[in-house]
Amino acid sequence: MRFPVINSYSLLRYGLTTIAGVLIGAFVTHLLLTSPLFIADQTPIFEASTPIATSTGLILEKASPLTLSIPAINLNTSFTGELGLNQDGTVEVPDNYSEVGWYKYGPTPGELGPAVILGHVDSFKGPAVFYDLRKVDIGDQIFIDRSDGTSAIFTVTEIETAAEENFPTNRVYDSTINYAGLRLITCTGSFDRLNQRYNHNLIIYAKLTALENDF
Repeated sequence: MRFPVINSYSLLRYGLTTIAGVLIGAFVTHLLLTSPLFIADQTPIFEASTPIATSTGLILEKASPLTLSIPAINLNTSFTGELGLNQDGTVEVPDNYSEVGWYKYGPTPGELGPAVILGHVDSFKGPAVFYDLRKVDIGDQIFIDRSDGTSAIFTVTEIETAAEENFPTNRVYDSTINYAGLRLITCTGSFDRLNQRYNHNLIIYAKLTALENDF
């Protein structure tokens, strides 16, 4: 199974956005550290784990995803680790067919932006972790337990099937979205036995809508 090449413009735009955020964050931190209030009690105004409520929904701090569950299809799985890029620019896929992977060059699930999670649909042995992903409906919930002790709850907003040659790269990896988004991606369509690959991708779009603590 292969996933499309990541658009270099999207990566550059995400990188520039990240750099700008770091510079702004450093400036704000400098102001806090030098303010009389901070020096007086040595207590930051916000704790790192405090979720931020915005006009477009919740935004969480960075934290690695640990498990993923979708009650509507009785799916419970863990994360095999981070996924990067292959030498040809395609996204890596999980080594384990029963687990999912998280694209490490994007945000973690719950952070601002589109967190991307990939999983296999099947293997030579039979159904894989995302075999039933095609049964997910709009409005279904996706739960992701995170390393900071929170469980981020996402609600499915859209489902898309895209031909491999027309994969919506810019939309999937769009760093300009102003909410905590999630994309679940797997293969679908017809299987090309000669090239050992499917001709379409199934993409589940979701948005962070709730949060549970101390899972």
